[in-house]
Amino acid sequence: MRSQVSFIATLVMATLGCLNLTPAVEPRIHNGTVVSATNGQLVLKDTSGKEQTHLVSRETKVTINGRVGRLEELKMSTRVRVTTEGSDKVVSIATIDDDKYLLTAN
Repeated sequence: MRSQVSFIATLVMATLGCLNLTPAVEPRIHNGTVVSATNGQLVLKDTSGKEQTHLVSRETKVTINGRVGRLEELKMSTRVRVTTEGSDKVVSIATIDDDKYLLTAN
């Protein structure tokens, strides 16, 4: 009997170990204008005027005017929205087009 309880406890612990029980991390949105975008690093000036530096990986999705782009294609003063997860892992960078926003908001 004791060995059955031990076996079941081990089985339960192994099963729980396989499940991803970590809480989901809410994405954070950072809006601002591009100061520089080179060498895997994006520097933007946020809406309060403070500069933020984001490290950009190969997995980061970059969208420029609705099309897939590269970090180096972002031009100075372009308005962007940066989405981060976890410990500021950059998930996506997208340009913000005010004209499209105004058309879809109505």
